[in-house]
Amino acid sequence: MKITAILSSLFLSPTLLNTSPILINNSTNTQIKTQEFNLDDLTSKTISSKKIQAFLHNDVFYTSINQFLKSIDSIINYSNLEHSFKDNKTTIKLKDDNNFFIEFNYLTKKITISNNKIFNKILKNNKRAEEDLKITFLEEQNKNNTTQFEIDLSKYNIDVLKDQNDLYLPAILLNQVFLSESNIQTYFNGQDFKIFKFYEALSFPGTFYLKQSDKNNQTNIPIGLKKFQYEYLAFLFDNYYGIKLENNKSYKDYFKKYEKQILSESSHEHYLATKQIINELDDPHSAYVLDGYYDKNRDFHKIMFSDQKRIKNRVEILNLLAKNDPNKIDYQNELISDDTSVISFKKFEENSAEMIKKSLDQAKSKNVKNIVFNLTQNGGGYIGSAFEILGFLTDQPFNVYSYNPLTKEKKVETIKSKYNKYDFNYYILTSPYSFSAGNIFPQIIKDNKLAKIIGYKTFGGASSINYYVLPTGDIIQLSSNNVFTNDNFESLEFGVTPDVQLDADVYKNSEVIYQPKTLLNLIKKANEVEKQPELVKKTSSTLKPSTNSTKPNKITHYLIDLNTINKKSSITRPLTVIQPANKINMLSLIEPDKNDFEINLLEKTTTNLSDVKNLNLDKLNKNDKDQILTALKNKNPDIQINWDDLVVDKITNNSAEISLKNSDQKIIVHFLLETKNSKNTIWIVLVIISITVILGLINFIIIRKLKTNKLNK
Repeated sequence: MKITAILSSLFLSPTLLNTSPILINNSTNTQIKTQEFNLDDLTSKTISSKKIQAFLHNDVFYTSINQFLKSIDSIINYSNLEHSFKDNKTTIKLKDDNNFFIEFNYLTKKITISNNKIFNKILKNNKRAEEDLKITFLEEQNKNNTTQFEIDLSKYNIDVLKDQNDLYLPAILLNQVFLSESNIQTYFNGQDFKIFKFYEALSFPGTFYLKQSDKNNQTNIPIGLKKFQYEYLAFLFDNYYGIKLENNKSYKDYFKKYEKQILSESSHEHYLATKQIINELDDPHSAYVLDGYYDKNRDFHKIMFSDQKRIKNRVEILNLLAKNDPNKIDYQNELISDDTSVISFKKFEENSAEMIKKSLDQAKSKNVKNIVFNLTQNGGGYIGSAFEILGFLTDQPFNVYSYNPLTKEKKVETIKSKYNKYDFNYYILTSPYSFSAGNIFPQIIKDNKLAKIIGYKTFGGASSINYYVLPTGDIIQLSSNNVFTNDNFESLEFGVTPDVQLDADVYKNSEVIYQPKTLLNLIKKANEVEKQPELVKKTSSTLKPSTNSTKPNKITHYLIDLNTINKKSSITRPLTVIQPANKINMLSLIEPDKNDFEINLLEKTTTNLSDVKNLNLDKLNKNDKDQILTALKNKNPDIQINWDDLVVDKITNNSAEISLKNSDQKIIVHFLLETKNSKNTIWIVLVIISITVILGLINFIIIRKLKTNKLNK
């Protein structure tokens, strides 16, 4: 790959194919010539020779607003956009509804958006993925009277440039603004401008095509680009990350402790800084998904960071619960009395509603009256599946509440499930592990008074997630601005308090929550609470978030899960999933404090290699089997598998077979060969070429001499 990159830099060099009118940078009065760069649409099946007019400003890829919009006409309805430049302002309006606009102000460096819905309206395929499920979206209201909001670029030292026709900004910033609601986005790899789909880019060979450029062999990232990465991180987190710092302070101050590492001369240290930032967020919804396109040390993917406090606590809870939970099979009825059944499920899957329906039919045939949904080990999943399941509890529409910290939108969405109601008394059993959709589902039930929540306060996780591209090519996953709340628009990030809370200490007596006597007692108290709504519920001090924490204290996000994006879909907008696509490993990175915690979690789950979705392992040494397994593990941190049971076999130059011991299960992983000494390889190639040329000349001389002698005779 490195040789290819070098040869392309020698003979194809890059993309500086043409020049265009001079651009004036008013802040410095310097003149810059724009150039044509290759525009490679990786989503298209046909090869085209499209170009984008752009230039490097302080090592950062800049283009005009209109040029950017033209370049993504395969994603957006460009013909429905009206572009104008007047009084130092570029305005983009919808032709069919001028009430929707985006205005970029050169003088104030502010972006004004009339309504956040414009970013869905501009997409060619604006269908909501959940619309294919058995649910109906009836109504959407915004309880905030205003929809207009601003993004202030002046806080981040980001240059806004202009000529007589338009404003010019970093292409990556325009990508974030215009395509934040799309699964198809853009990527500049230092050489070419790419259009890509996330589900293709995060699997082989998509990653190769996305990142391949003449920069792959370089370790010296230009200083201007590194400085921009530092500023861009603050811009991204302030405006698009749902977790806000105390008093809504800017992340610019928070990132100062990483500045030296981000600006390091070593590309390895530069990329490690971003990896460390994501880890220290202590947010299970965030992850470092893909490293950037500059070269780095061969052990980059092996470097892991210790879990932070919040995630460590959650791991500890899961270990305890998995050990003591008698309900080993998901969706199975477990009778704890003649009229009460427990149905457990660890995540909200696409088929969860159908599986639960079968269990409810079975419970009905046994004259069961009380159903307990056990979410104590539920880590999230498809929120649309949760909406479907609510149909079993009610035949009426229900409300779902959310908040966007950027737009200040307070949204109330009215939804109805198409599943029929079953007449049981429902109870939702929760724990300090219940996360994301396993946290939001109980709150929706509380807000709509559909059942009683019993057990412990949930772990939290209020939002969905999105992928974000960074200037030096990393792709990260963060909690986005779509925050699920209660009916008072208060974030659910730090959990939902049950109607009846268990008194027992979950750390000391984790088995209590699963005892039939305990569950029946909680149900009895829940029924009493319904009769006495003024009853004060007891809370547990062990479950409150630390008031001394310096971590962000609110989260909102819009999530995509790898299980979702790996399924090829024509839908442009992401499916709302409330489960990490590539969350930080919460099972294998810490050592338990006590022997009691040394539990094999596989007693609770069945190992299935088909769950391993990320099979592109980037560059590695094919002779190092441990490195192959480590790379696979790092690419799939959320998969609950005993990695010691995996065997690497049938290694080729770009793939290997991985099988599960004592099983017929197998998967094929792909990788790029790591060149240990690329300089020596290049010299060897040059020497071989030289020898070939010399031998050719000698052969030519000998033949000429023989012919001459023959003629003389």
